Parts: sequence; structure tokens; C-alpha cells
Amino acid sequence: MGELMRRLLYLVQRRRMDAELQEDMEFHKEMAARAGHNNFGNTLRMREQAREAWGWMWLDRLVQDMRYGARILARSPGFTLLAVLVLAVGIGVNASAFSLFDMVALKPLPVRDPGSLVRLERHSPTSYTSEMAYPSFEFYRDHAKTLAAAIAVLGVPPMQVDGDMRPTNASFATANYFTELGTTPGLGRLLDPRLDAHAEATPVVVLSYGLWQRRFGGDASIVGQTIHLNKKPVTVIGVTPYAFASLGGQGPDVWMPVAEQPYFVDGSKVLTDWTDSSIRMWGRLAPGVTAKAAEQELKSLTNELRHEHPEAVWDKEYIQSSPGGHLQVMQPEMYQVAAMVAVLTLLILAVSCANLGGLMLARAVKREHEIGIRIAIGAGRVRIFRQLCTESLLLAMLGSLAGLALGTVILWVTLTETNAPKWLSAMPDWRVLVFTAGMTLVSALFFGLAPALQIARQRQRKTLARQVLVGAQVAASCVLLIVAGLLVRATQHALYTDPGFGYEQLMTVDAQLSQHGYTPAAAEAYLNQMQSRLRAVPGVRSVSLVKLPPLGHTVSRSGLEINGRLVQMYPNWVAPGFFKTMEIPLLLGRTFYAGEKNAVIVSEQMARVQWPGENPLGKLVGDDDTKDVVVGVAGDAHINALSDDDATEQYWPAQRDDMPGMVLVVRAAGDPGALPKTVRAISESMDPNLFPEIRQLKQLYHENVLGIGRVAAVVSLISGVAVLLAGVGIIGLVAYV
Repeated sequence: MGELMRRLLYLVQRRRMDAELQEDMEFHKEMAARAGHNNFGNTLRMREQAREAWGWMWLDRLVQDMRYGARILARSPGFTLLAVLVLAVGIGVNASAFSLFDMVALKPLPVRDPGSLVRLERHSPTSYTSEMAYPSFEFYRDHAKTLAAAIAVLGVPPMQVDGDMRPTNASFATANYFTELGTTPGLGRLLDPRLDAHAEATPVVVLSYGLWQRRFGGDASIVGQTIHLNKKPVTVIGVTPYAFASLGGQGPDVWMPVAEQPYFVDGSKVLTDWTDSSIRMWGRLAPGVTAKAAEQELKSLTNELRHEHPEAVWDKEYIQSSPGGHLQVMQPEMYQVAAMVAVLTLLILAVSCANLGGLMLARAVKREHEIGIRIAIGAGRVRIFRQLCTESLLLAMLGSLAGLALGTVILWVTLTETNAPKWLSAMPDWRVLVFTAGMTLVSALFFGLAPALQIARQRQRKTLARQVLVGAQVAASCVLLIVAGLLVRATQHALYTDPGFGYEQLMTVDAQLSQHGYTPAAAEAYLNQMQSRLRAVPGVRSVSLVKLPPLGHTVSRSGLEINGRLVQMYPNWVAPGFFKTMEIPLLLGRTFYAGEKNAVIVSEQMARVQWPGENPLGKLVGDDDTKDVVVGVAGDAHINALSDDDATEQYWPAQRDDMPGMVLVVRAAGDPGALPKTVRAISESMDPNLFPEIRQLKQLYHENVLGIGRVAAVVSLISGVAVLLAGVGIIGLVAYV
């Protein structure tokens, strides 16, 4: 303990102790001279030995090396600037990529106890959905002992605020939503389980901060006023805070208690229908309970629910949990993309370091004279090596600071351009700082070690380090350029791939009949009349029906084992005129007859996968209980999503029971932009309680392509960086030679 205190005392009072030591040495040297002893010794060396005994000599040498290294770098501003820029690019790209991953998958939401929040979703060996029926949610909420609380969110089509035709995103949530998140209101109050959990309560709404500013000009007196949502009066009780973080990254404009859903949607049975899966569920784990324990209990509860309501549960269904307190739950395919991006960005860093190593070897040739003099006057090779490594570390630190700034700017631009949630910040947190520090050390070791060894051993003219660095540089640059080129090619393919149907003149009309409690017979009558009236509108060429609208909100798929491998099949239910309206060619066979059953039309790719080299017409598909006959083969079309590369689609004829969930597909003769007002007028004349969701396929297609275009821009930028770094490497190589 005494030794430690002495060392700490020297660290704090080192200037005073050094001065006292120097005075003591000079005093003893003078006393020795008076006594006739002129060989007292080297006082400088004695002071160094004393400092080594105090234990902090390494710190002095490090500071000395850093100062000397800073002077050396300052003497070569061109080299220093180029080296810092090369490192800034390599480290900046990695820092921005890791920051994005950290923001999406690692950083918890700014809510109360995010670690105990879990997302609960339905799974089976062949099916998956992120939604469940509201009665199922209530069953799990009331019986699960491992959950301290349960939260439900119901998304709905955009609503009209005070007759404004501009759509307003809306969402229903259980009344405990904001209290479980620990959210404080920006104005007024938020949903309260004690006041807003019952259908008899006064209809209320919470506005988002953005809607409050856009629609109401930030007027604080809005609290307590009555507004109209889909012509229904509702009282504004509060406004969410500016940087509100919602579960699942959702950002609706208005929040309402889920108990009020029947008030806004006349005739709705969503809250009582066991087969209407439209609720997204989160849970908060009870203290001391793990997610696995909750899954085991929910599995038992699912088995109980199967006995009571078999229509609500799949065969072998189970509830799977995932972290709910994050912006995004990383799916396995997302980790594959993240791994690919990580490899690409690390390759950029490798190229940067290899290029910088080549530049440092080229610069070492000019330092032969300096290093030779230092060795000649007594500097050890270890001392020279340490000094050179310190210079590399200093250079890496400068490059990391510049790279961190560059990465922050890149992330800020990304968040701004993508209209990300306001609570997300581009400022790096401790994880990003630790990652950047690690990149600094790795970079310094990678680009500085080989040149330092060569210089310290006076072997600059030897070829080993040059061969290693040049080989690494060329290999990494080639791989980087090839990978970037392939990514650009793949992105270009996705960007310009024909979706397989004529989307430019299409629009969909979803009247949400099932949510309004329409029976199959009533829904069929409504849709038949709607189709008849739309066909009579000038400028409408064709009208048909589909259950899962193209590029819509819902994507359905199921696993199908074919020839020993699992194939993802995308099902849909359509009316006979669907293929004509969509302009999807029928390659073989025919379309459906009116009222036909036990028939199926498969896509060309699906036929190729199931019956390679055979005629699919007349083939049977389905399980042992139900067999459907293939009556036609349609062209490949990406109906569910543009990302459905395989286009393994199957279409069944829609039956009367499907009518409440059917969506109208309308093809215009020209631009369909003028039709929505006519469609709304027709709908209001038929049923004023309906507010159809109208979406133009051209806009949806461009929204999908916009995301791909952003990826293309990022990939092109990375490719440009690869070309730049390869050019810098060539400059360094030529300079060395």
C-alpha cells in the first residue's frame, strides 16, 4: 500500500518532485566536486533511474513519443492530411454502419424498463403472423401469470380529421399503452386505464406532436375541444411529447382507446371475433420471469384456447417472444443483410489500412537518414519501433476522430431523409465510441506494424513487407470492387424488375366491410353494386375483386414442402376477372368460372417448382381432405411484395364467405388520380358509415422502389469509395516503387 501511495503521489506532484530531484542531484554533484571527486556520474541518467523507480517512466516516454510524433506529422502536412482522409473514410463508413445497427437492434427504446418488454407473435411449423384476434389477446392477458401487463395495438386505415381529405394515420391501443411505456404528455393527458378502458367512456383521442403542429398550429387550447374523426365527434385530451417512442416503430397521427373501436366503425366485431387477427400484442414480463418461461406458459394457454375456440388456433401453434423494447426485432434474414454490410464495410477499412501501409512504406524511404542517425547515436531498435508505433496510433486517432464526425454526418443525413422517429439521434452513444476505439487500435496495428518493423530493422529495401501490403491491398480492393459491383447490379435488377402486372392505371378500394360487421351476403351485395356503378364511370376500364390487394399492408405466405425442400407459397383469393383487370397473362388453361370451387390457378414459377417438365393442368394440390384442380397457369407477378423474387403464387376462387374481406381492384383508362373523389361519393351514397381506403398502385410501386433506390444510392456510394481507395492505393504503390 505504501508503494502504491508513493507512486500515486509522484503522479500528482511529479513536477515538484522532479524539481526537487534535480536540485538534490546538483547539490550532491557540487558536494562531490568540493571533495575532489569529479566523476560523480551522469545526473540525467540518474534522474531517469529515479523516475523508473517511482514507476511512471513509461508515461513520460509515451508523452514524449506523442509530442515527437505530432511534430513529425506536422512536418508532412500533405501526407498527414491524405492519411487522415483515407482512415476517415474507412472508419467513418464502419462507424455509420455500426451506429445504424446499434440504433435499430441494440439501443433500447427510451421507455420505462425496455428490457422487460417482449413482442408476442403467432407461429406454427408452416405459418407465421405478427397479429392475433382481440379475444385471444384478452385470454392471454387474463390468464398469463408470467406477464405483469399486456398491451395491444390495432392499426386501422387512415381517417379523416374534420372532413379533411388528406389521410391521417390512426391507431387504437389498450388504455395502458402510455402508462406502461412511462410516457409523459406533451400537453394535457394521455390514455388512462382508469378512465378510458371501457366502451361506455366518453370517446377521446390523443394527437401526435406532429399532427398537433401541422393541423392545429400548435394551439394549446385544442385540449378539451371536440374534433371529428370519420365524422364521429371525439374529445382531444392531450398531445404526445415531441420525441415520443412508440412500440414497433409505428408513428400514427392519432391514438384512441381500443375499446372505442366499435364507436368509430359501425357494426364492427373486431373486439369479439375470434377469427379476425388484427391485433399486435406486447407483454411486460413479471419480475424475475424470463422470456422462455413466458413462452412455456403461453404455449400451455394456447393448448387450452384450442379446446375452447379451435377456430382461433392453428395446428401446432405456439406463441414466440422477441425483444419488444427496441426499434426493430432483427429477423434471421435481417442478420444476413447486416453480416453482408459488415463484411463490405470491413473490406473498405482493410483497403484503407493496406493503402495507408503502402504510403507509410513509401514515406519510410525518405526517413532512412533520420532513423540511421538516431540508431547511430544510441537509440535502440525497440525504442525506434515504439516511436513508430506511437506515430501510427496518433495517426489512427486523428483518422478515427475525423471518421466519427463523418459517420455522424452520414447517419444524420440518413435519419433526415428517411423521416425517422424524432427520438432517434445521430450522436454516438457509448457502444459506438467503444466500437470506434476498437477500430482505431485495429487500424493502427494493421497499417503501422509492418512498416514499423521494417523501418526499425533498417530493411526498407527488402520486399517482404511490400509484397504483403501490396498483395493485401490488391486483393481487398478487387474483392471490394467485385462485391460492390454485384450489389449495384442486384439493386439495379430489383429497381427495374417488371412487377408482372400493369400497375400504372390501377387503384384499390378497401371498404373494410368485415370491420363494419357486414355479413357475407350483405358484403356480396355491396360489392356487386359497387362494381356495377364503377363500371359505369367514364374512364374506368375494368373492376374486379381480390382478398390480399397488390402491394398492400398484408403479406400472406405459408411453407409448402415440395420434393424434400420447403418452398414459400403466397396464396390469394380472387374473382374471375382479376387477371384481366391486373393485366396478368394466362399462359395455360382458363380463368375461374363464377361460383366455381375446388379450383386453383398457379403462377408459372410455382408450376415449374411443383411439376418440372410436366403439364400442370389437371394436377391436384392441397391436403388429403381438400384437393383442388389446377385449371390455369398465370404469368409470374409480384402481387404480395416486390421482394417476392420467386413469385410462387397460387390463386383460389373467392367464395361468399370471403366477401367481407375482399378489396376492389379498379383499372382506369388513363391516370386514376381523378377517380378517388368519385369512388368516395359512390361509397357515401351506398353507406355513409364507410370510409374506403383508396390506394393508387403507381404510388405504392414508387414507394417500394424508393426504398430500393435508397439502397442503390448507398451501394453506389460504397462503390465510389472503393474506387477512390483503390486509386489512393495505386498512388501509394507508385510512390513506393
